[in-house]
Amino acid sequence: MPPIRRPLRVLHTADVHLHSDGYGTVAEHAAHLERGRRVFQRIVDRVLEDRVDLLLIAGDLFDHNRVPDETLAFVRAQLDRLAQPVVILPGNHDVLNANAIYDRRDFLAGVRHVHVIRGLDGETVEFPELEAIVWGRGMEEHEPAFRPLANIPGRDDRRWCLAMGHGFFYAERQRPERSSPIFADEVRDTGWDYIALGHHHHRTDVSQGGVTAHYAGAPLFEGEGGPPDGSVLRVDFSEEGGVRVASRAL
Repeated sequence: MPPIRRPLRVLHTADVHLHSDGYGTVAEHAAHLERGRRVFQRIVDRVLEDRVDLLLIAGDLFDHNRVPDETLAFVRAQLDRLAQPVVILPGNHDVLNANAIYDRRDFLAGVRHVHVIRGLDGETVEFPELEAIVWGRGMEEHEPAFRPLANIPGRDDRRWCLAMGHGFFYAERQRPERSSPIFADEVRDTGWDYIALGHHHHRTDVSQGGVTAHYAGAPLFEGEGGPPDGSVLRVDFSEEGGVRVASRAL
């Protein structure tokens, strides 16, 4: 019988799209950029207020790799507010190409609690103090041949197993017309505890079998009727309650 794991609380967000382009007039664009910063600040606030153990950002934190240094400095200042570990998965907008934003000098220099998934064949980040691991696969090119969940290892029953992926979900196997496909049977066959997904801009439960999997949605682009500055997902893990997912307004 596997050992009892400690409870774990995770905040899952994605598709923040900081410094996105093309929003109307100069004034409208400036207001949109400011709202993006406010949203990210409130994500960090929510981590602190909810006493979260781990923050997962499942792709497209930035809208493109041309983001100015002042935006990077803002993100760095916000992440410096946290002692909790953070795992960032690059998405198709901030992809790991030759000019990747995550390779910019000094962006995360000296920050030990922030981890960027870079392994193109997959990478596991271990958190012994949380009895948890996080796996993801770095995206070099957003194309149909790229499979975000390819090469995921088998689960470890001694720890909470969390995976991250950024791509388009297919309920059935087919030849993908969209880039970075994630198939339902891939989700099911991982056997992992939770898969934090990004790319789809609406909160969506795509759990399969015994595997809990969700798209967190895009806080800046959520439809009318929701929280004014969007929401994130809080995921609570415990041996008694299993995996519980709740939307948290920003």
